[in-house]
Amino acid sequence: MNTFTLKLFNTGQVTLPKSWREKFKTEHFLAKETKEGLLIKPITEQDEPIYFENNNSFGLVFPNGIDPQVLIDQINKMDE
Repeated sequence: MNTFTLKLFNTGQVTLPKSWREKFKTEHFLAKETKEGLLIKPITEQDEPIYFENNNSFGLVFPNGIDPQVLIDQINKMDE
C-alpha cells in the first residue's frame, strides 16, 4: 500500500494520484469522516448507489441505472 500527500486547491478539490485512479477504475469515491480523520474509498460495485449531499440538497445517484421495481421495493421497506 502506498501513502501520498494530497494537495487541496482553492476550489476545494483534491487530486488523487494517477496510480490510484488507474488502479480503481472508477470516477466515484466515498469520502467519510472517521475518528482517525478522512477516509476516501472507491465505489466500484456496478449497482452501488452514490449518496451525495451539499448545501442545497441530498440524494442518491445510480450511475448504471436501477430496475424500477427494485427501487419501489426498497421504498416500501422503508415505510414498514
